[in-house]
Amino acid sequence: MRVLFVIPINRTYVIMPSLGLGYIAAMTRAAGHEAFILHCLKENYTFADFTAYMKEHQFDVIAMQMFSFDITPIKRHLAIIKQHQPQAVTIVGGYHPSGDREGVLITLPQVDYAIASEAELAFPALLQEIQKSEPNLASVPNLIWRKQGKIQTNPVQVIDDLDQIPFPAWDLMDPREYPEAPHGAFFKSFPTAPIICTRGCPFQCTFCSGKSVTTNKIRVRSADNIIREIEYLKATYGVADFLVEDENFTVHKNLLKEFCEKLIAKNHTIHWSCPSGVRLDTLTKEGLLLMEKSGCYSLAVGIEFGSQRIHDLTKKNLSLEIIREKLQLIKKTKIKITGFFLFGVPGESKAEMLETIRFAKSLDIDRAQFNNFMPLPGSEIHRDLKAKGLEHLDYDRFFVHDVAYVPKGMTHQEMKNLQRKAYLQFYLRPKIILNIFKEIMSFKHFGRLLKRFFDAMH
Repeated sequence: MRVLFVIPINRTYVIMPSLGLGYIAAMTRAAGHEAFILHCLKENYTFADFTAYMKEHQFDVIAMQMFSFDITPIKRHLAIIKQHQPQAVTIVGGYHPSGDREGVLITLPQVDYAIASEAELAFPALLQEIQKSEPNLASVPNLIWRKQGKIQTNPVQVIDDLDQIPFPAWDLMDPREYPEAPHGAFFKSFPTAPIICTRGCPFQCTFCSGKSVTTNKIRVRSADNIIREIEYLKATYGVADFLVEDENFTVHKNLLKEFCEKLIAKNHTIHWSCPSGVRLDTLTKEGLLLMEKSGCYSLAVGIEFGSQRIHDLTKKNLSLEIIREKLQLIKKTKIKITGFFLFGVPGESKAEMLETIRFAKSLDIDRAQFNNFMPLPGSEIHRDLKAKGLEHLDYDRFFVHDVAYVPKGMTHQEMKNLQRKAYLQFYLRPKIILNIFKEIMSFKHFGRLLKRFFDAMH
């Protein structure tokens, strides 16, 4: 079968290879099918461009990666697909289908199937079944499908041994062809490439939906397997800057130690960073020194709140004292620090949000990202809000510089003003501005950073 994987048209600051689609494309090929990836953001596509592409190329299956804020554009993509390739089987997967398993096919009636959680096992199994005259859809793990008009959700199954998965189909997403817009906004050299080392999360943060995809089943790649992929990307595409995307890499201290020591022993001249946000309480002095020596130059860390009450309320299990202590440890290295902060979780007061801004300014960090809270499908808070009768969420607003949720006692405009105030007060300080300028790699890079800043102000 000819299978097309699509990153839909939408607004974003991050345009880089999709590891999720890369892995599934590799598994699709291993099962004997042809795989293609269309990254609409990289290609700078309009819907007219997508229509022309659909007229020119024919596929048996079209699968789309989907976040919650992709619902509206995906509906437009589906209308075009159904008009020009009505025979194509349509599938969605990713964070939104994983978090809203009961609702995704109701939201998208034109979609044939959805896949929840990880898709490496599910996707080839689905392709195998839909080629049969009498498919046994109940046998496909993770599948969301319709049976006599009713939504069915099959049990979730994930791969235990991550080393058994082939590397992503990098030839379908050549890192050299992507713009200077990687996750984290800053980099040491170009091209960059994302990699993932672990899956599964043992933590209970109520605002996070990550476990709806990777589950709480902890799995790790071997250090040798990760380094083989790094060596392949360096040799084939000239990548010397790697973005470790999983948030729990530093939880696995033995893996981290072995990975760093092997990189050092091989004397690879590479850089790497963790832009997705690691947990501060997992960092140690020994680990940080090894990370720095092996090429780590930047860490994003989940600080989230300046109020201990809100840390406890959201089950973050992190104290303000530990935050300060671990940041001081990082500062003993040359590793740059980006702090992630969050405003507006249910139960948080305006005074506590202002406390977060003050706390962020008091910390010795290089950069900060201030997000308004989004009740992400698959998170504990989303389940609680739905149980309390929250019916409508405007998923078009589930974007870092928008306001997706307004807590009681606040207005939409007040939430936006708080975010704006946080950015202005944090960044308009001489030391921060000077350090940012030192990290700018090109005029294009400067332009993208400027656009992000002005978007945050609007």
